[in-house]
Amino acid sequence: METETYAAGIDIGTTKICTVVGRYTDAGEMHILGAGVAPSRGLNSGIVVDRQDAVASIVRSVEEAQKTAELPVQAAYVGITGDHIRSANVVGRVHTGISAEVSADDVELVKQSALDSVPVPLGRQIIHAIVRDFSLDGTAGVSRPVGMSGRRLDVLLHVVTGMSTVLANVRECVETAGISVQAHVLEPIATARAVLTDAERDLGVVILDIGGGTTDVAAFVNGSICHTATIPVAGNKITRDIAQVLRVSQDNAEALKCRFGAAIPDLVPEDDLVHVTKADGVAEDRIPRRLIAQIIEARLTEIFTAARDEVIRAPIPNVGGMVLSGGGSQTPGTTELAGTIFEDMAVRSGEPRNVTGLSHLVSNPVHATGVGLAMMAAAEGAHAVLEAPKPAHPTETVRSWISDLWSRILQHTPW
Repeated sequence: METETYAAGIDIGTTKICTVVGRYTDAGEMHILGAGVAPSRGLNSGIVVDRQDAVASIVRSVEEAQKTAELPVQAAYVGITGDHIRSANVVGRVHTGISAEVSADDVELVKQSALDSVPVPLGRQIIHAIVRDFSLDGTAGVSRPVGMSGRRLDVLLHVVTGMSTVLANVRECVETAGISVQAHVLEPIATARAVLTDAERDLGVVILDIGGGTTDVAAFVNGSICHTATIPVAGNKITRDIAQVLRVSQDNAEALKCRFGAAIPDLVPEDDLVHVTKADGVAEDRIPRRLIAQIIEARLTEIFTAARDEVIRAPIPNVGGMVLSGGGSQTPGTTELAGTIFEDMAVRSGEPRNVTGLSHLVSNPVHATGVGLAMMAAAEGAHAVLEAPKPAHPTETVRSWISDLWSRILQHTPW
């Protein structure tokens, strides 16, 4: 019996829910089978605030992905974010004993030794425990220690924790929408999976995912993650600023930001005016387009400065590049502004890489987290399996035809 395997990821954001369905090819690329994006309701900065609205938004996104993929989405990796996220780098150590050969049990024990040093107060839980490095008898850079000789095994882990209630509420919403949660994944980790190259991870890179409710930070050095953080300022704050300064509705402010926005005022002609309708829905005005750019520049500067301070405080060594992702990174001039604040750092925009199939559905950085979640699910074997229907035996086909014919004769049913 032939089977078809595929994987899915659901990015649950403040402004949009993105579902991506795909499978890995033999060439190591992600073949996109379908994608669905729906406006997000009932969430604020990654936290569920209205369960019913959140479930409805997830359902709409999943249904659109199922329609384009022509496949059922029954399980998925689900993104998690919010300023409740905390991270730390911890170390563990074990001695291998008389044999002086590292076993699989030794590896598990040394990981547990590191985890035992992580304070996890009541109400929090571990989301990720990612190995950054193994050391054997003081020699660092060991990637696969099992079977190697040595008496002392050390590990450096990057551990991410979150609030149990926040994770539970997200899980309940997804499961109420009919989807099994295979794993929670910190969103910047998933985004990095979709947009970074191996060379960037090795040389040192910061990924900055500017979403609607939060800006997620993740840093990689020597091929592994070394720092994660969440900044509670993002695209929604920019929209709010525009609405308050110009006295327009939130919807109009969002439209002005997307259509006329710029991160650097000098990119906009001085005499360029924009027509706006005031919040009362009646009064109209014409305002300088540069004013919109100045509002955006001020808030993006705050975001980039906070991210820079986070990188300095970590501290993160040998980071020479930055990749911007998320809807908030799409405003013209954003990469240039980031490069100014992060001095001597090369900045680029991060679209999903190594995708085939219906790649046009996910070609924007807005879809990067969803693509990364599906990639991680596929790479870790968290597949859904669709079994092809078993061909009917010829005898069964004839029997079925005779039975149907006899039924029609008895019921005088026309052909």
